[in-house]
Amino acid sequence: MEAMDTTAPAMDTQSPESSEFESMAIPETYKDTPVGKYKTIGEVVKGYGEAQKLIGAKGVIVPGEKATPEEIGKFYNSLGRPEKADGYKLSPLEGLHKEVDMSPEGEAGFKAFMHKHGIPQREADGIRKDYYTMMSQSLVKRDEEMMTKKHSAETALRQEWGADYGTKLSQASQLVEKFGGEGAREAFGELGNNPAVLKTLGNIAKHFNEDTFVKGNPVAAGGETALKLKNIMLDKKHPYWVDGPGHDEAVKEVLALQESLTPNERNATRE
Repeated sequence: MEAMDTTAPAMDTQSPESSEFESMAIPETYKDTPVGKYKTIGEVVKGYGEAQKLIGAKGVIVPGEKATPEEIGKFYNSLGRPEKADGYKLSPLEGLHKEVDMSPEGEAGFKAFMHKHGIPQREADGIRKDYYTMMSQSLVKRDEEMMTKKHSAETALRQEWGADYGTKLSQASQLVEKFGGEGAREAFGELGNNPAVLKTLGNIAKHFNEDTFVKGNPVAAGGETALKLKNIMLDKKHPYWVDGPGHDEAVKEVLALQESLTPNERNATRE
């Protein structure tokens, strides 16, 4: 007698109705919506499920166009932005150019800017490092270019002036001080970077008598008044320089002597 096959036939756990529903096409009216990228109802359900898994894993929901500032702030914080601007932890930077501003005020301003635009902690630290490094490199390059120009200018002047280079350079510098007063040399800028300026000043200076202009002869400049003032300036033991008996009178005397001289004559007494 032939044995009977008792194996149960495989059963489809999905009902015909369910299968038919999942295979239904998405209506044409939804083609311009997020659902429109799917072809069937089944794909929509599957896509929605995957999206929910992703949202659940990251805990992040992108705020819409009508989101409140609080919702946007919560979104930024969920990406890694500190709750407050001073919550950023910035890495120390070393080897930067001396002109790079790393003051507490500058750092506070940077943190506030990063926080305002929702920048996460890690990205803010990287942006700061790249920005200050780039700024430092730019300043170093500037200094190198200025030094190269200065050396080139000096070489050109040395070749043109020869053995008189030192004398003419000194005369040109003193010329600025004579007519500009104290601090004029610094305000005049880097004379060594501009050979044309130095040459002009040198040509002007050579028309003056060295003893009375460059050296500053006090007798020629202002007579006995200038000489007396110069002697006081040079004598550090004079009551003018010492706080004690006669000091106030000495100060008044010096002021009176200075008032009687021209600016150029006063400069001569200091040399």
